[in-house]
Amino acid sequence: MTSIGGPAVAGPLVGLVGAPATLLASSAGMTMSGLFAATIRRREENPRPTSERPRLRTEITEGLRFVLHRPALRAIMISDALFNLSLVMYQTMLLVFLERTVGLGPFGIGLVLSGMGCGALLGALAATTLARRIGQRPVIWLATLVTCPLAVLMPLAHPGWPLYGGAVGLAALSLGGVVRVVAQSSLQQSLTPDRLLGRMAATARFVSSGGVPLGGLMGGASGAAFGATATLWIGAAGMTLSALPTFLWWRGLSPRPGVHR
Repeated sequence: MTSIGGPAVAGPLVGLVGAPATLLASSAGMTMSGLFAATIRRREENPRPTSERPRLRTEITEGLRFVLHRPALRAIMISDALFNLSLVMYQTMLLVFLERTVGLGPFGIGLVLSGMGCGALLGALAATTLARRIGQRPVIWLATLVTCPLAVLMPLAHPGWPLYGGAVGLAALSLGGVVRVVAQSSLQQSLTPDRLLGRMAATARFVSSGGVPLGGLMGGASGAAFGATATLWIGAAGMTLSALPTFLWWRGLSPRPGVHR
């Protein structure tokens, strides 16, 4: 709900009091969030001490080896990294495109971005049903392949009705992203022993999140070289192609016993 309401409120607030005051209001809200969290009185139980505590490097190596030796986990990790890189490239130039090319003001940009929150909410509601009907494994790559191409509706947009199509494309992108994450997270957990869950998640998150700063740099460089519209096309193509590793893994599945897929 915050993804829906946040952009919708931010746009009019920027128009009313200006961007600096809006940033201050946002900072105050995050500070209040931390203060509310500090009021939690229940303490988590400390884990039971073990006779031998492994070294951090050993744990990192074990988690990395576990993920790399499981085709399903490896494919999901690579797909996530490619998707995040392309998504950040796309988002880096999205605001520039909406303001300079489409001519939207703060209120209009806020409404368009709140549509992404609506798509994420619908994706969360539909994720379990889609995974059950389509299958948990194929829905991981199908969610990306079906929804990411719709992101090209935004660089095709211009003032008027085409802009609504661009907003629908962003909502579909968020919907597919949430469905994919829910399905792949469930699969990752089902393939990982309890004692390795933290190391598996840390390894996958570290590699997949590595695409975020790189995507920002590439998005800025691409925008400077080719323009915002071309960068949106490149980002949409990259997000669509990010389904390839998980699709190839799914196609390569076989019932051979003893092989972790």
